[in-house]
Amino acid sequence: MDTSLPSAHLPAPDRDALHDRLSRAGLRATQQRIVILESLLTLPGHPTAEQVHRHLRPANPTLSLGTVYKALDTFVEAGLTRRVPAAEGNRRYDADCSAHHHLYCTDTQEILDFCDPQLDALIAEFFAARQLKGFQPHSFSLHITGRKASEPH
Repeated sequence: MDTSLPSAHLPAPDRDALHDRLSRAGLRATQQRIVILESLLTLPGHPTAEQVHRHLRPANPTLSLGTVYKALDTFVEAGLTRRVPAAEGNRRYDADCSAHHHLYCTDTQEILDFCDPQLDALIAEFFAARQLKGFQPHSFSLHITGRKASEPH
């Protein structure tokens, strides 16, 4: 089983694919939404709205931070992205909406995706055995805080 830490996001799809992705989510595919979604998909880690804005500002000087926040929140509501809790209190965003967990490094504030089917099965079994009264869990996502181990030389 591979439980290694992942690398950054893959390169973003082409503009037509981004347009289609927005349209399938029921959103108008404006130029601003396309570049914001593209940025979210290509920036490493789980960026803040400020990081997305800073990344886009040179090529899009009229793009406001408020527009970036509004687009990201719209993406969350449409199921294109999700918010990730961060210890420093910033809203961070994840373009990967598949089931996975997050490892938060307290030294670097980096958030890494982490998948482990064995852990998922263990958690599902735990809650099935507890049969919580009045609550039926349907999904879960762990936010694990710690420190990244330094690379061996």
